[in-house]
Amino acid sequence: MAKDQDLPTPTQILKRFYAAEAIYMSTPLEQRDFSIMGKHLSPDVRLYQSPDLPYGGEYKGHAGWLQCFELMGRYYSALDVVNPQVYEGEDGIVVMSTLMLTGRDTGREWREPLSQLVRVDRAKGVITSMRPFYWNVAGLRKVIGV
Repeated sequence: MAKDQDLPTPTQILKRFYAAEAIYMSTPLEQRDFSIMGKHLSPDVRLYQSPDLPYGGEYKGHAGWLQCFELMGRYYSALDVVNPQVYEGEDGIVVMSTLMLTGRDTGREWREPLSQLVRVDRAKGVITSMRPFYWNVAGLRKVIGV
């Protein structure tokens, strides 16, 4: 068994995921390869999205995560989490950052605060759950045309 100091930190796990997420979300829908993101997620991952968004709800496992990101991809042509300030615990992270995205149908750009609660399994190097909190959900809905 690996010693704690030999394991990836929660921040390292998250940064790997963010890089993969940016690639996935900027790829045209018909060319996306989920394995780019999936390798950074537990098979039992949970994703909780705001019920005020058209893709709101709880998504379970890789299939659920993929379902959510396919739905999100209908609304965004680009998505990036920038300037993350990470507050790390032993197996969890609170992230304060800026979410930059472009509405697929409107072409409008969004740049607003985003907070996330993220849990990880350090031994496996994967995210086990994520709960994003968007600033100004009503404004975000306008940017994505709903």
